[in-house]
Amino acid sequence: MRAIVMSLVALSLVMLALPYAATADCGDRIVLSSTADGDAVAASGIAYVGSDEASMTQTFSVRVIAAVSDGTELLVFANGLQAGTVTIVGGMATLDLSAANGALPAGVDPVCQIGPIWVTDAGQTTTLLMDSNF
Repeated sequence: MRAIVMSLVALSLVMLALPYAATADCGDRIVLSSTADGDAVAASGIAYVGSDEASMTQTFSVRVIAAVSDGTELLVFANGLQAGTVTIVGGMATLDLSAANGALPAGVDPVCQIGPIWVTDAGQTTTLLMDSNF
């Protein structure tokens, strides 16, 4: 009986030592709404956030479709900070960020707590897509 209690205590201490984000599971698909400027280029987008406690992996992915020239760079923001840059090829671009133990850019880590997401042109003057809750 003592061995079982000690094992449970040890397991509890290990779980408490892990960062919050590593111990939380989440998975959510977010449809990004097109703004008026986004409508002008037929922009659409989907974001995915996921965290897996067992593998301690976090994932943030944004796929953008827009009728703009190949090579057009767009900026992806999460929680007010730039998460990455994507380049349109064939009308589409994808930002894929994934890391174990929370090695993601500021604003993206932890993924289970990502707030507003939006996509702008490279100059940040035109917002094409936004999280509908933003």
